Amino acid sequence: QLLIASRLGMNGADRGMETRDQNESGSFPEKTIGPKSYSYGELALVTGHFSLNNLIGRGGFGHVFKASLDGEIRAIKRLDFLDVQSEGGLEKEIMIVQSLSHKNLVELVGYCIDGANRLLILKYFPNGSLRSKLHGSDNVLDWKIRMKIAIGSARGLEYLHENCKFKIIHLDIKPDNILLEEDFEPKITDFGLAQFFTDGATHISKSSVMGTHVYEDPLTTKLGKYSDKSDIYSFGVTLLELITGRRPIDNGTDIVTWANPLIKKALEGKYTNFIDSNLQSFDHEQMYRIVSCVNSCLNQPPNSRPTMKKEADEPKPSLKPFIIQETNNYGTRDRGHDSRRPTEATSYGSSNIIPETSFDKMDCFPIPISFRRR
Repeated sequence: QLLIASRLGMNGADRGMETRDQNESGSFPEKTIGPKSYSYGELALVTGHFSLNNLIGRGGFGHVFKASLDGEIRAIKRLDFLDVQSEGGLEKEIMIVQSLSHKNLVELVGYCIDGANRLLILKYFPNGSLRSKLHGSDNVLDWKIRMKIAIGSARGLEYLHENCKFKIIHLDIKPDNILLEEDFEPKITDFGLAQFFTDGATHISKSSVMGTHVYEDPLTTKLGKYSDKSDIYSFGVTLLELITGRRPIDNGTDIVTWANPLIKKALEGKYTNFIDSNLQSFDHEQMYRIVSCVNSCLNQPPNSRPTMKKEADEPKPSLKPFIIQETNNYGTRDRGHDSRRPTEATSYGSSNIIPETSFDKMDCFPIPISFRRR
């Protein structure tokens, strides 16, 4: 089994500053009050009848407008549905989403189901999305902030996969769907594609998905079977974009194809032409861990990828950091990252990703969120 470290970066002191009622996984006690229901007329009024002047975003499922509602600035998402089935899915989604509570998920504040109109009311985030910060003119994401975004996003996704009453796969993890608080705490949003697993289910079959193809696992998409490993792949692509600053498609080449020959070099500590040029500095050990994580998340076939599984215990201060335990026929030996050796690249279907199967344990992030192979 492979453990790629857990809880990507919060120590005891940081944890003590969290909201008092929050539990160890980052989730909060279940809500007793659900999102508020609004009429279409109310929402049309506060958005200036959905004026383009108030339009702040658009995606595969609809348009987002900024408005003042009940004394608060809100983001109102007007959903565009392609068929009756997707309309009916909103009621199911609201029932599930209203029970979710985690610091790294966007809270559903309200909704509207009025005739053919379907709208969601969400908290407004003035910092916008991760995509806007990575690729906008005001890229201010230093290394510490990027690590915070990686950590929080992983926690939110872990909650969806592991800690809900229903196992939830998002199916559209990407920088557009990671919103940022004023302090750059990340919030996963847009559950328009979310699929809810019953107990014991391992995958679902869909003829099509409305996600962004660069972030989709090509093998999973080809087979039409989606699982939590689909989200893991998308998370890996998102991490890749976070550290390289590269757009998902640049000069006709997608980011995974571009990164394939560079990942091996990065795992050897050679970051030329790989790291975002906007980064003034970064922690080399942390960078190595994130690159290792990216490599594992993009593995083919899907069942060779890790899962978002958080270790129950905090790391002990006495444990050695930055150690890889390598298992072979002669037992286990430790080697530090400074004694890295080149790793052979192997082709797995559509991606040439370096295999991690020889590792028994790898601390991929400074503070443990664990990915565990099933």
